[in-house]
Amino acid sequence: MVKFDAFAGGIEIGGLRNMLEIKILICYILKSVKTPMKRNQICDSLQKTGLVNFFDTNSAIDELLENGTICEQEYVGEPHLVVSPTGGNSALALENTLLPGVRDKAVKAALNIVSRARSERENKVKIEKLENGCNVTFEIQSLGETMLSLTLNVADVLQAEQLKDGFLDDPGALYSDIIDRLIGEK
Repeated sequence: MVKFDAFAGGIEIGGLRNMLEIKILICYILKSVKTPMKRNQICDSLQKTGLVNFFDTNSAIDELLENGTICEQEYVGEPHLVVSPTGGNSALALENTLLPGVRDKAVKAALNIVSRARSERENKVKIEKLENGCNVTFEIQSLGETMLSLTLNVADVLQAEQLKDGFLDDPGALYSDIIDRLIGEK
């Protein structure tokens, strides 16, 4: 019988209420994503899925840091969390204690958050308020070179923010769609 020692508040049906499982899941995410993650990114991915609440995620991260299962390292100029070799091996050895749906859901959410963070680092969006609306400028960069710069005029800041979010979710889609349109593919 699984011991419930985590809070149920904010957790959807099928979520984790056992601290050992939460710790295993955090290590499994860090091992699977293969990119250092900030503490808040791990918390956001687990909360977003309804698998673990904020407090239990932070408590588990603190315990994992304390026992050396995960550690902090500098990545893109900020502290990020990585799984230690021991933590990675433990996560892989114990991954079967977690339901495949739980593992997949958590890793997918974490990958989306990591992808979004990379998009925000590598691409630029500038919102300029005007008398009548806003200009939104999107820039896609690669290896320090601007591949695309596009400015759109929109009605207000709310619409500008929606466009910014959509762009940062998948900047490559905008670039591909424009190329396809210009060469007559669509």
